[in-house]
Amino acid sequence: MKTARILILEDDPWDAELAQRLLTGAGLDFTALVVDTRASFTEQLEAFRPDIILSDFHLSGFSGEMALEIAQKRCPHIPFILWSGVLGDEAAVGLIKQGATDYILKDRPARLASAIQRALAEAEQRAYLAQLEDQLFAAQRLASLGQLAAAEEAVSLTRQMLAAARRQATAADPPP
Repeated sequence: MKTARILILEDDPWDAELAQRLLTGAGLDFTALVVDTRASFTEQLEAFRPDIILSDFHLSGFSGEMALEIAQKRCPHIPFILWSGVLGDEAAVGLIKQGATDYILKDRPARLASAIQRALAEAEQRAYLAQLEDQLFAAQRLASLGQLAAAEEAVSLTRQMLAAARRQATAADPPP
């Protein structure tokens, strides 16, 4: 896996540092950028191009819920994990329904690294499947245009990639 680009929306420098120490301690290869305002968050979604967003829920003049709304509109494919000290179960469920990938309570941070790794792996798998779907669509288009040799080649390549993805998914699944 490549170096993960993590955009951390956090107005408490100690909590931002804690998150980064936990991820480093878990062996995650990442580059982090910490922002603490709506303006800097919005700007860095575009400039930093994160692979994942880790957001506090309560911020000064801004909230994790608002950040989630912005992220869902601008980059819905990027996983969004809430990192909060005071997020109740009802609020957490509501945010998951709105598109948040996960939530981690700051007083129980042990799951942070595994939640980020899982979210990144799932996003990578979704991107790969979308690429396969695009290739299959291209093959179908070539076939409809009468370019059968090119279509057969594209279908063959797509089948090979799909078989590799299935082998990878099978290897990643623990045995029952």
